[in-house]
Amino acid sequence: MDADSPNMRRIVSEAKKFATDTAWEVANQAMQVMGGIGYTDVYPIEKAVRDIRLSQIWTGTNEIMSLLIQHEYFQEVLESPSDRRDVEQDAMHADDSEKVYADEDQKKGMAR
Repeated sequence: MDADSPNMRRIVSEAKKFATDTAWEVANQAMQVMGGIGYTDVYPIEKAVRDIRLSQIWTGTNEIMSLLIQHEYFQEVLESPSDRRDVEQDAMHADDSEKVYADEDQKKGMAR
């Protein structure tokens, strides 16, 4: 992937969020396995937990990364050719999603 790729911001955000969330899950499980001694500085797990938690916050919290990923994705969809789904239409009629899919199937000549 090139640095000037149009969806680079989204991909980097996804990678950061995935890596830090996965590391947090692993470190948290390790802390559980260690029990109470895992909170002490006898073993390096307590430092790993602190460092990993910091990495989830440092360059933008993972919650902000989620919002950025969603924003970038929808920008990509809205800027793409019009043969894709109408995102605004889907959002306005989210409760009627079954009808949206049925209409789409009718266009393709398929029945539900």
